[in-house]
Amino acid sequence: MHTTLHSEHLSYSASTSDPTQPRIIAQPSLLFVPDYLDRPDADSLLQWATRSVPWGSEQIRLFGRQLVVPRLVAWFGDAGVSYRYSQLEHPCHGWPPELNRLRRRLREDFGVASNFALLNRYRCGRDSMGWHADDEPELSGAVISVSLGATRTLRLRPSRSGASGGLQLAHGTLLMHDRKLYHALPKTSRPVGERINLTFRQVRTR
Repeated sequence: MHTTLHSEHLSYSASTSDPTQPRIIAQPSLLFVPDYLDRPDADSLLQWATRSVPWGSEQIRLFGRQLVVPRLVAWFGDAGVSYRYSQLEHPCHGWPPELNRLRRRLREDFGVASNFALLNRYRCGRDSMGWHADDEPELSGAVISVSLGATRTLRLRPSRSGASGGLQLAHGTLLMHDRKLYHALPKTSRPVGERINLTFRQVRTR
């Protein structure tokens, strides 16, 4: 089991032609574990997430326009914790047993505490996430993301602009990165199934 954020560094290339061969920058640091969850555990979590999570849609204001976010979202966490991003405040539901078990396992395996989880549901290839870094001042520590369902390609780069590399996030994979890494999940015209990712963060409380 990997135990530190620096356990796996991959070389970065702007010309990655095969997305199954991830070429990622060494800084900011990241850890990629392609088979962190075994198939039964990943299947069980996916079934829970699709059937039991109270998914919702949200709107953000961008360049003076109100836009619907192209994915579904849900938030869970400790009592009293809320997370603000894209000028929206996100109070959370309490921890369900399925998510809390995974949270405890992540802390045991990596020593990373989390008091908040943001879940994203990408229903098809048209659902996406734009370029961003998880650098809000209320966040501390690393961000851990566990992927479920269909494989999608995550793009990564070290700064707001410039060349990017690709990393395929398949069912049961884990990605841990620091808050400075810019990343995006672009739309795809390929027929793909539904993907859900569970992202665990530590939010500074007031």
